[in-house]
Amino acid sequence: MSAPEVPMTLSQPVLALLCIFLARAPVPSDLEALTRQLGDAQKWERRKAVEGLAKLGGHEAMTLLIGALRDPAGEVADTAEWYVGQVSSQSLIDLLHGKQGLRSKDDRVRLRAAGALARVEGTVDGEALIRLLSEKEPEWKCAALHAIEWQASADHLDGDREDKIRPALEKALKRGREGQTRAAALRALVALDPGGTEQDVLAALGDDAHQVRVAALGLGVSQERLVAGLGDKSLAVRVAAINGLAAAQSAPAARALAAHLEVEENLRLQWRTVERLQALSGLAHRRDARPWRAWAGDLAEDWQPEESKGPGSASRDDKSAAFVGLPILSERVTFLIDMSGSMWKPGADGRSRKEVVDVQLRQCLENLPETTHFNLIPYTADPIPWKKGLQPATKRNTAKALEWFESRKDQGTGDFWDAFQLALEDPAVDTLIMLGDGAPSGGVRFHFGLLPGLVEREARNRGVAVDSILVTNLRMAKDCWGAVGERTGGRMVTADL
Repeated sequence: MSAPEVPMTLSQPVLALLCIFLARAPVPSDLEALTRQLGDAQKWERRKAVEGLAKLGGHEAMTLLIGALRDPAGEVADTAEWYVGQVSSQSLIDLLHGKQGLRSKDDRVRLRAAGALARVEGTVDGEALIRLLSEKEPEWKCAALHAIEWQASADHLDGDREDKIRPALEKALKRGREGQTRAAALRALVALDPGGTEQDVLAALGDDAHQVRVAALGLGVSQERLVAGLGDKSLAVRVAAINGLAAAQSAPAARALAAHLEVEENLRLQWRTVERLQALSGLAHRRDARPWRAWAGDLAEDWQPEESKGPGSASRDDKSAAFVGLPILSERVTFLIDMSGSMWKPGADGRSRKEVVDVQLRQCLENLPETTHFNLIPYTADPIPWKKGLQPATKRNTAKALEWFESRKDQGTGDFWDAFQLALEDPAVDTLIMLGDGAPSGGVRFHFGLLPGLVEREARNRGVAVDSILVTNLRMAKDCWGAVGERTGGRMVTADL
């Protein structure tokens, strides 16, 4: 069975740079000053206090850091969650099991405590985590299940596995109302007992919820079952099957991918398949299935790819438009455009980034084939959708969309997370393109270290690729959004606006 996704970690030098980037003044180093700063009315001062407490270390400082999980500002609480997830002291981990964490009356604290417990290096109480399975919101339940999955795989999960934890997971799998909860329960159950859940995985392949079928295909099923998944009606399931076959690195899997390219109708999935074939072969063929069939047909049965070549590189073809240099490899795409303060700063020519984006977006939309469906969601503190769902790229629609976007003067903080979740509500979307500096400045989710894993877990249930266009060269932003692209099948590029 496959291991759960590894939470993103940043090197110490990168963490140090992150502190420098986010801070607006020197961080106090003494506990008394940091305690005062943690009570400041300004959220950025409180965030600096969190950074300072993490740097200071020690039981008292880290206890204060755990308390910061309840901060109402996402910029503060998310930063606290990131650092709390790096603790290894068992006494601090035990605090997360109690009233400052999983047993808090504040539901956001319970969510963040579960998120941190997925990453701590120490013994985690699985019985405390399964209490969150009674929460009403799927996000809370999935956070607890993800923590169980990861810590069970790391053999750090404590508690009565057979009589309490396993029955709770089986109940969540078989009786859970939401597909994403049952999918998370399946992954946790397999991590808890890798050798005793084969029947659960096989049964999940026929589940009505596509999220459960996606989970099952990622849990070590046979190549024959992965091939069967290529014919699933759900985009997300086909994505999981493509990824699983690429990971198998065998001649039969390569032939299945080449054959699938010929029949797959979704443009983004065609490119996903091409990228996997490019990575396996080292060849640069594109969407024409014929050279791929010829290559795969000549492979010996015992063929294995040479040393890893890394992911393939989908390139623009004659039918694709581009946005700020990024090829649009989709016919079902939503553009998420950051409208926070950095977009309004004038450049050397006196134009703001927003004015440059106006021009680039016009060039893009006017070149989209009419077979494409699109939507625009600029965002500040709230998402501002053009329409509730995707619209065909007719001349009339693109003209109306451009007139609407070019007239927008919205400013404020940039809450990517809410815009991202709103975009995922449209079942027709298969690609999201984020343009901005990549640094959220509002909302409940903020931290570069946490975003890749959070985005991945949301996107994989939909099979959605997340592309990003960064208008910054900040290393931490590039690392973050590069990881988002790698984990979702998307791409990251930088642009000078």
